[in-house]
Amino acid sequence: MLWLLAWCAAGGLGYLLGSLPTAYLVMQRAGGRPGDVRLVGDGNAGAANVAHVLGYRWGVLVGTVDIAKGAVPVLLLNALAGSWDTVSGAGLLSGVAAIAGHVWPVWLRFKGGRGAATAVGVTAAIVTGPVLLVALPALAILWRTRSTTLTLAFVYVASIILARILFDTSWGIICYCVGIFILVGAVHFWSLRFRGRPAESVSA
Repeated sequence: MLWLLAWCAAGGLGYLLGSLPTAYLVMQRAGGRPGDVRLVGDGNAGAANVAHVLGYRWGVLVGTVDIAKGAVPVLLLNALAGSWDTVSGAGLLSGVAAIAGHVWPVWLRFKGGRGAATAVGVTAAIVTGPVLLVALPALAILWRTRSTTLTLAFVYVASIILARILFDTSWGIICYCVGIFILVGAVHFWSLRFRGRPAESVSA
């Protein structure tokens, strides 16, 4: 019974952290332009849309917080489990819950962002080494292409490949990371289909 309560608490913690509507709050208070971020740009409550509407600096702020929303619950529950060598099951659950919270936040009537940055945070907490290795190339791609979608796709794919080849990460973790990639890809496709093309410019 205790394990069930622990897993429910893990899922709840991840969901609540993921539900923090970073882009919405920044849009309400930054740049003297109060309003709903979902009603401007491409309608996405995420870092790319904030960058498109308010500028690069605000987009970086939102993206950083959104990444932290995914990493913090996984790292916290991993620490509570007393293991830094393997990720606890509760930590994995909280990661998925954090992504779900970002995409379907209770505070915004379940209409949030695409979950890409939060998924990067979850992935970074699980396979930290590979994500750090691809960080600089990812920044170069972002600077060159100005495409958050392409950059994040590179981070996901490259990190998963490096995790297996260089770090001998277990197939279970690899499948988990691939599942996250598929989930975010499906949400992104759904968003493009019903909201139109994304506003991916991150110019100041």
